[in-house]
Amino acid sequence: MQRVRLLSFNIHGGRSLDGQRDLNRIRLMMQKLDIDIGVFQEVETRTSRGGSLSDLTFLAELERPYHLACPSMLEGMNTAQDGPAQANANESPGIAAGCGWYGNLIVSRYPIVRGLIHNLETRPSLEPRMAADALIATPWGRLRVIGTHLSLSIFERYSEARNLLRLMQAVEDSEPNPILLMGDINEWQYPSRLIRYMDAHFKQLRCKPTFPSFFPLLKLDRVWCDAPGLQVRAHTLDGKEIRHISDHLPIVIEVEFPHTALHTETDNPL
Repeated sequence: MQRVRLLSFNIHGGRSLDGQRDLNRIRLMMQKLDIDIGVFQEVETRTSRGGSLSDLTFLAELERPYHLACPSMLEGMNTAQDGPAQANANESPGIAAGCGWYGNLIVSRYPIVRGLIHNLETRPSLEPRMAADALIATPWGRLRVIGTHLSLSIFERYSEARNLLRLMQAVEDSEPNPILLMGDINEWQYPSRLIRYMDAHFKQLRCKPTFPSFFPLLKLDRVWCDAPGLQVRAHTLDGKEIRHISDHLPIVIEVEFPHTALHTETDNPL
């Protein structure tokens, strides 16, 4: 089957509901589900917060050797970036210097041929909101995967969503690529101005509530797509064991390519 399976998950810094930090639970879940692309929020590699720089490779394993780290905060610093709103992931000064960081992460079984970090803030923030934007060359065609984590403030997250779409549209592609946009949107109101705005630009994939994981009532985590010609489905993953991994439930997304899809050139993967 010509299918790609993604996981969108706020992993709560790797801490489960019992307070223990255990990334192995997430890794085992990815193995069991045969996840091709993982899109994570609240990844914590700062040693001062109990993390480790090795967490990235531990989560990804050898099966997913392509990574796009999108730090919001660096060890000992308030922000990850004070520069352009858009930059190549490999140019992040904190990661290049070996600093621990907190933020978003995309790991992939298939090559990431372009990786961008979008700064969504319009003014300085205690926890800057960013988005990871990865163009991934699967064996059946390219996918543009965006993962983000928006603010708790209703006013800030609406502004961040508008900035995200503006930055996405500013990226020039020689041909349109299917888009999957996902993450912890922190929007529990429905209808809302933010949801109406996003729904006007993308198709939302309806999923069950994800928060809090032990008794999910709120749809904080969401998925949108713009993928003509592809079959895209999503569902919230639930179960007794799943509910203890984080304070959010994960969402699984499946993309099916037509059987006429051709192999994609990988260019220069990150």
